[in-house]
Amino acid sequence: MKLVKPLLQFELQILGALLLLLHSLVWFISNPALRFPFIVVLYGLFILWQPLWSKETRVNQSKAIVPIILLLTPSYFYPDEALIFFSLLMAGLIGSRLFGNSSTRGFDLLALVILTLEMAIGIIPLTFAQISLPGTLGNTMQVIILLPILVFFFAPVPDRSQQMHSQIDLMHGVLTATMIFIVLLGGITINTLYGVDYTDGLLLTVFIVSTLSIGISWFWNPGVGYSGLGVLWNRYAMTIGGPFETWINTLTTLIEDPYISSSDFLQAACDNLVENDWLNAISWKFDSFTIGAGEKSGIPVKYPLAEHLEVTLYFKSDPGQALRQHTVLLIRMAYQFYLSKLNQEKMRAQEHFETIHHTGARLTHDIKNILQSIQTSINIVQFQPDDHQPLPFRLLNQNLQQISQRLETTLAKLKAPELSGSVTVKPISQWFDEFRQGSNDPRLVYRSDIRVDHRIPPDLFDSVVNNLITNALNKEEVSEVIVDVTANEEMIVIAVCDNGEPLKKELEGQLFNKPVSSGQGMGIGLYQSAFMARTFNFELELANNLEGHVCFSLFQHLSE
Repeated sequence: MKLVKPLLQFELQILGALLLLLHSLVWFISNPALRFPFIVVLYGLFILWQPLWSKETRVNQSKAIVPIILLLTPSYFYPDEALIFFSLLMAGLIGSRLFGNSSTRGFDLLALVILTLEMAIGIIPLTFAQISLPGTLGNTMQVIILLPILVFFFAPVPDRSQQMHSQIDLMHGVLTATMIFIVLLGGITINTLYGVDYTDGLLLTVFIVSTLSIGISWFWNPGVGYSGLGVLWNRYAMTIGGPFETWINTLTTLIEDPYISSSDFLQAACDNLVENDWLNAISWKFDSFTIGAGEKSGIPVKYPLAEHLEVTLYFKSDPGQALRQHTVLLIRMAYQFYLSKLNQEKMRAQEHFETIHHTGARLTHDIKNILQSIQTSINIVQFQPDDHQPLPFRLLNQNLQQISQRLETTLAKLKAPELSGSVTVKPISQWFDEFRQGSNDPRLVYRSDIRVDHRIPPDLFDSVVNNLITNALNKEEVSEVIVDVTANEEMIVIAVCDNGEPLKKELEGQLFNKPVSSGQGMGIGLYQSAFMARTFNFELELANNLEGHVCFSLFQHLSE
């Protein structure tokens, strides 16, 4: 096989050798002892040239014995008749790919003409004794047919990487072989029944068949304002309920699901496609991830869909031109639906942020009014000197001052959300004491292990920890939320853990990457907290997601 494999690229030269050997068997080799060995060689060249299955596939020898015996037996006893059927088979294969491969179409058309002349002028008179040709016609046709055969040996070698695995169209092949057979049979019948010269009968049959073909083609598509046979055939051939229509219906059903992501949509489409009998597996290779389904075995066919996307289809057997094109069409449709799903997600995210922006713009004015009212309350409480104020008034004044300061900070962020060049920091122990004093929910438990009093950005810690605590307390089944602060020479870690239900698996991969709504808000909190943490060289992650122990941690490795 290794010695034969380099020869497979010379497809046109093999076809030329095949035609030359057939020409020799028809005109020159008449000894029965030599004809059968040369017919075996002819079949061997045909196996090297044939476009039915991949030539690089290993053939099961035990299964090939019976077809070989059935093929060689009639070739031994009836060599002339075997050459007729062999030539018809070759003519059908060549005719089946005339409309599929443009690079070798001229040579295929020339080979089809040569085969037709070999059968009509050479093999038929050799097989039927009652048919005779004029003496000069046979000698002249030997030279006329031989000259174009030699052209194949000087043909350019096509690039096999650009060729398709299969170029067979069954209907065109059957029609081509049938038309040639009708012409040959017509010539024989007219000569036998009516005593007309064989060449005249052959030309008469060609005229009749060509006239019928032109008439049928006109009735197929008249183009004069009314439908022809082609429309009737399409109505008959286009059935509903096949695997293609079922899969397209599946795509449209999946795309209408508002909760399925783009990657999940493509995965579900692949799972549905590989259920068809002709396909083993499918693999989508993107830049950063891959999506696939099925067992990667069989005949692989790679198809580039975009600049950085390649799809590999694994067929159970050689699919042929029509099935390949239909499958690629379905893949392209799935890709377009996938792009639509991506655009839908981007538009939803944009609408999400626009909603948050407009909500913040509306709330800015309300916060200003609330701040003014609190400042007025502070002035009323501070009407008397601090020494003469009762303890409740002093606590109320302290509380109002803290609320006023936080509202002013929030209002400043709403007015100018850009990050400032300077960052306010304070010791982590001071921040922890102030934060613990500002909360009085009985479900909150505070723990600390501060060995090194690092300076941390209080705005970041206030925003992130408040968001995590709020999310934990919003769970109905939560009875305890632990806020644990650890600070040493190696790291700073603050963990917020609750004893509630874990997050759903499909939400874990979306956390911190885009807004994820839990049904109680707009889902922007964790996304904004993660973005803000990375700005200050911190990381926010879901450290644990177990039943009764859900932990988020904000940390920084000081060594890194």
